[in-house]
Amino acid sequence: MKACLFEAKEKFVICDVEKPIPQKDEVLIRVKAVGICGTDIHILKGEYFSEFPLIAGHEFSGEVAEVGKEVTQFRPGDRVTADPNIFCDKCYFCKINKNNHCLDNHVIGVTQNGAFAEYVAVSEKGVFHIPDHLSYSEAALAEPLACVVYGVRRSEIKPGEKVLIFGAGAIGLLLLSLLKMNGASQVVMVDISQKKLDFAKKMGASEVILNNEDGEKKLKAIAPFGFELVADATGSPRVMERALQFVESDGTFLVFGVAPIGDMMKVEPYDIFRRDIRIIGSYAVKKTMQYSINLLASGKIQVKNLISSTYPLENFEKGIHDFYHDPDHLKIQIIP
Repeated sequence: MKACLFEAKEKFVICDVEKPIPQKDEVLIRVKAVGICGTDIHILKGEYFSEFPLIAGHEFSGEVAEVGKEVTQFRPGDRVTADPNIFCDKCYFCKINKNNHCLDNHVIGVTQNGAFAEYVAVSEKGVFHIPDHLSYSEAALAEPLACVVYGVRRSEIKPGEKVLIFGAGAIGLLLLSLLKMNGASQVVMVDISQKKLDFAKKMGASEVILNNEDGEKKLKAIAPFGFELVADATGSPRVMERALQFVESDGTFLVFGVAPIGDMMKVEPYDIFRRDIRIIGSYAVKKTMQYSINLLASGKIQVKNLISSTYPLENFEKGIHDFYHDPDHLKIQIIP
């Protein structure tokens, strides 16, 4: 089968590899759509804990091609997506319902071969049916939306609270949609791309602020005492440092964007203490895939317009180029 193989840091090749053979508890999925995620870029840059060579890609959907002999819930032809995180369900954290911190976690496209390929094998317990009316491209966004569902739950947003989001990419826009649904009275978005901000405004952002010299003054004018919830969807420690000042006293700062391992940000402990600030992380998903699929299936969360471009697997390099160099890109997908 054709696949995009990450051979080494900053080096990948489109090549023929052996088609996976599903194990007794696995489902072999013919990939129909797979998104390029910031985590994939971190892997390619050698900034994540993955090892080379690797077929990355963890945001995907497709059609069941084969099933292992012990698989009972799926059959060839089923339309599916998957939670790429395969938890052991045996360790200390799994037993106390903290599965996303599983001590023996395996992640499709991160610790084992993923979906930048024609086929991917996934444990049955990570596979989910998708409805017929949901396109494969939309369903491939179920995993990032599931991450957002978990993050919004972690934020403990309350009806009527004000929200500020740094980063108006696909993740920031998903946060916008779900936080509004959960009762935010005001959602302000900041980005370096005016095109993204214009799109955020159409999606219901209360205010949009271009990240320039006047941006901080405008934010202070909008919310002189800050916002109850400030969320980072950029993964940039420099942005996070600046964002903290906009958290209202007794407010929450949500670290959602993924920064490179080892990068640091400066925080004044006294400021956190004096202003009663809660800093929370949001790592991956925690049994939230089905809720994500429910939101997509119901139409309450719309993702079709978040897909800015699609490329065949052979043009993976073009997708990576867009990710690196086009500040206006949203979700880039590969269609094997």
